[in-house]
Amino acid sequence: MNIIDLKNITKKYESNVGCFNINIKINKGIVYGFIGPNGAGKTTLIRQMVGFIKSDEGNGTILGYDIWKNSKEIMAKIGYLSGEVILPEYMSGINYLKTIADIRNNVDWNYTKKLIEYFDFNPKTKIKKMSKGMKQKIAIISAFMHKPEILILDEPTSGLDPLMQKKFDKLVDNFKKENKTIFMSSHIFGEIENNCDKVGIIKNGRIVSEIEINDIKNNSEKNYEIKFSKNDDYNNFISSKNWNIINKNNKTKILTVFISNTEVDSFLKEISVYKIDYFKELPFDLEKYFIKYYEKEIEFND
Repeated sequence: MNIIDLKNITKKYESNVGCFNINIKINKGIVYGFIGPNGAGKTTLIRQMVGFIKSDEGNGTILGYDIWKNSKEIMAKIGYLSGEVILPEYMSGINYLKTIADIRNNVDWNYTKKLIEYFDFNPKTKIKKMSKGMKQKIAIISAFMHKPEILILDEPTSGLDPLMQKKFDKLVDNFKKENKTIFMSSHIFGEIENNCDKVGIIKNGRIVSEIEINDIKNNSEKNYEIKFSKNDDYNNFISSKNWNIINKNNKTKILTVFISNTEVDSFLKEISVYKIDYFKELPFDLEKYFIKYYEKEIEFND
């Protein structure tokens, strides 16, 4: 059984606003990243997953429970972090966490204290006096404190400084080692790449790609950087027009060339006749993979 199983989930607000025909299956122990820019439909999908809004079409289950009909049962078994953290400002952080612990009735308070210490903040401070980052820490702790089998996290590191982001990554890694299942939305490439096994890219409310992170890292399309020793070699390579040169610097004689796996042999044969200072492969990361689907949006013509 898939821990999370979404079939044709659709919520339409207007043309290209909402989410449309979302199909996602997530097995136990998988960390699934859902990435896209603000407004792409990430939060709309998550709100349907936890039963806050009803889908116009499609259906889904979490742990076998229907995401709309059995949302109460689902929320009792998962850890959830909203993309917009709203906490009762009249309470202190510690009182809020104790209230959540009392409601859940399945919290190891010693573990909660470890989380408070780990994220390095004073929980006795009134929430209304806390920074955005401090509030985000409380929200993270309240999602993790009962050690749920499933976590659904919407932009979990929003407002955290780089050190706290690293601590969050380590916490996710610990849960992953315990075979927990995590669904995480983000628009931060490093967060998804560091934590996730699989990623879905959403654009205008539709999934345009779903791929294993390892497959991205081992992608058949490669970029290579070459530094030529001689100007003549540099110019001759460029003038051959056999290759897709994506970046070049005439002063340093360094260029970057895009090569598919089928072209590697012929590419290596050609550069072997030139004198070069160095030649290296540039890893193909999630950001490069993602940008392929948003190239037109990046263009600006004045």
